[in-house]
Amino acid sequence: MRFVQKAALRPVPRHAVVDDVAIGAVEEQLGEGQDALQVALDETYREMDRKQPALAQYLAEQVSGRSDDLAQSLGYFLVVTVYMAFREAFPTRLSEVDETQLAFAVDTLAADEELRANDPAETMESDDVVAMGQPAVLNFVQHHLDEALEQAEGKPDLEAFDHIYRAVLVEVIAFSHAVRSAEGALGDPEILA
Repeated sequence: MRFVQKAALRPVPRHAVVDDVAIGAVEEQLGEGQDALQVALDETYREMDRKQPALAQYLAEQVSGRSDDLAQSLGYFLVVTVYMAFREAFPTRLSEVDETQLAFAVDTLAADEELRANDPAETMESDDVVAMGQPAVLNFVQHHLDEALEQAEGKPDLEAFDHIYRAVLVEVIAFSHAVRSAEGALGDPEILA
């Protein structure tokens, strides 16, 4: 017997799932020292800004709008490393996320969150649904989020961390549907309409 699960978020196509190997390669690229890490992040962010301008601008606005320095640093780190993971996994198949695809990712996440909030019997959160489609990426993101919250002195600004986390979920959703299959088709033709 199969249970049908309600969700506004579209399933991630199999050809667009980032694996643990890609995540491991990203961790290796980041280097061990703080200086090497900063150089790698800055260089990759400049590349992302050139190759993914709509998404880079949206994410920069989401991250820079936070007053909590730790949340801002985490946001910058996660935004860049999620891009690195998709670039590593799909070096020739990652398409540019345009304004329409970005709006679709933002809107479907909001719709999914509302759908779950309005159902008192719902036990899953929207990030659980994203994690089912991109388990390696979300495991990486949640690990670093947990580490940052542990490092926070006093009471962390949970609203700022939640805002950053949500922006990264939008990034994961958008990239998940911007990966072309080996045959050249995008992950979700409906978002191109």
